[in-house]
Amino acid sequence: MSSRPDTVVVVGAGPTGLALACELGLAGLHTRVLERREAPRRDSRAICLHARSVEMLDLRGLGERFLEAGLPVPSFPLGPKGAVIDFRRLDSDFPFILDIPQSQIESILLTRAQELGVEIQWSAEVVDVAEDDAGVRLRVEGPAGAGEERAAYVVACDGLRSLVRERLNVPFPGAPNPGSVTLADVYLDGLPMTDAHGELSEGGMLLVFPFRDGSCRVVLYDYARASVPVTEPVGLDEVREGLVRVTGSDFGVRDLYWSSRYRSESRQATRYRVGRIFLAGDAAHTHSPAGAQGLNAGFQDAMNLGWKLGAAVAGWAPDWLLDSYHTERHPVGEQVLRLTGMQFRLNTARNRRGRLRRRAAYRLVTPLPPVQAWMARRYSGVSVAYPPTISPSHRLTGTRLPGGRLTLADGTAVRVSELFHDARFVLLESARDGKRADLADLPDHVRAVSYVRRDGRAWPPSLLVRPDGYAAWASDEPDPGRRAPALREALRTWCSRADAARSTRSADTSP
Repeated sequence: MSSRPDTVVVVGAGPTGLALACELGLAGLHTRVLERREAPRRDSRAICLHARSVEMLDLRGLGERFLEAGLPVPSFPLGPKGAVIDFRRLDSDFPFILDIPQSQIESILLTRAQELGVEIQWSAEVVDVAEDDAGVRLRVEGPAGAGEERAAYVVACDGLRSLVRERLNVPFPGAPNPGSVTLADVYLDGLPMTDAHGELSEGGMLLVFPFRDGSCRVVLYDYARASVPVTEPVGLDEVREGLVRVTGSDFGVRDLYWSSRYRSESRQATRYRVGRIFLAGDAAHTHSPAGAQGLNAGFQDAMNLGWKLGAAVAGWAPDWLLDSYHTERHPVGEQVLRLTGMQFRLNTARNRRGRLRRRAAYRLVTPLPPVQAWMARRYSGVSVAYPPTISPSHRLTGTRLPGGRLTLADGTAVRVSELFHDARFVLLESARDGKRADLADLPDHVRAVSYVRRDGRAWPPSLLVRPDGYAAWASDEPDPGRRAPALREALRTWCSRADAARSTRSADTSP
């Protein structure tokens, strides 16, 4: 039984739950993850990390671990052969998708969570949850029987069939997507394993994503098998026959080592917060596999919510901060549903009108440079922006902070992501003209950094960035003294509450 007042319980040890647990552990919270599975996952399931997800992992010093395990792939297939999204010109340190099995994603995050002191309890199934005056009470069943957990906050990362969401009576409107999809991890001798591949025909759709070890994920929407129950196993012969029906070739398929069949759904919870209980990942939103958005949207949920819960437990969170999780993430979930739904309907249309629209979209529209740029930003997640909190707002407010390198005032060169490894706010002040703001007496959760040069496009003279890498406030005023009042107001708005005791620290010019 957990009874500490700073405990946060995460229900579910999938990628979203483990990413959130890492954030909470980094914030110093007593964090427990309850997972009904008996042990860590061994199958692959989701496999694609988009650029924004890798950027966020890099903000916490995990980028290299993931790059060593995954395979960078420059493009994403939309379905028809040759119709792809090219990520190579993306304004990111990671202009690609990273193909990596979910089992490896979870393994890396699990290791990091344990390094941060997070408690992981396997074979722990949450069967009831309710909020009371003392916090949140959970009923948990395990090998030793039933017991009770208490927490200050609970985050449900327990997937599409979330029990927590059901107990909260949060509506989850939407519908199943038509047809079942076959997933298979195999070796294909007939395709190069250097980039993703897609084909679309009268027989269905094929997507192929290579892995670092030379094997690949086959995603097969075979019209001839779309009505098969998801409980029916998938064998190598079915994969081979499906490849031939859809593409005319079996691509030398061999050595199937994992397979599954599933029917996706498109749904979104009407609320992401109910009192002290939050929904994240598939418990909050689920969509078709088009565009490989589900896992990545869950990562963004975790990064958005984690530092806010840390602030709430630490006592410095503004009153509105926890509500901003729903305000910011629910519209993003709606956008993802529209995007994936549009692509799924386009790819699976079988009437003449639908085929003509698909041909026009992929042959005439998709290759256009402005369309490629828009699609790369949208699918990769780098276009996600949040509504401004402070008025008047700067053009950068709510947008993600691009990567790159900085030369600090003391001559040290650092990657921008290094400044966020401890999940604090970062106040970036340009010192190119020799003028510096008085950066003393800041809250402990704000790091002040003076820099003299940034690679790439210049930033405003003063920029306050949230722990998840989004701009909270910015000013183009070149005089530090004249912009000081607005800076103080931004710090009050984002980084304190009236009744919170605030510690201070001197300015810091190193990561």
